[in-house]
Amino acid sequence: MKKQSQAGFAIIELVGVVVVIAAIVAAGYFAWHNHNQKSPNTTSPNTPTSSNYQSPPTTTPAAPQVNSTSDLNSAMQALNQTNVTAGNTDSGQLSTQASDF
Repeated sequence: MKKQSQAGFAIIELVGVVVVIAAIVAAGYFAWHNHNQKSPNTTSPNTPTSSNYQSPPTTTPAAPQVNSTSDLNSAMQALNQTNVTAGNTDSGQLSTQASDF
């Protein structure tokens, strides 16, 4: 009898690899699924929520109606009176929120 040389994988080895990969995938899926099942309203005590933040009051004057060049001058004066460093800007709000941490 001539001995056959065998190259490659046997079917049982392939089935074993597929079973191991399926077990890893199933464990990962269940861990991920259980992690995402937690209540989305659960927050840590250090997490700021929108209920405890109060935005600073804005003191920006209302924009005037522009119908002529004198109205443009009034609009320019209103813009020049707006203080962008007073803390009612986005960077001022971010600084206020960052100081709460």
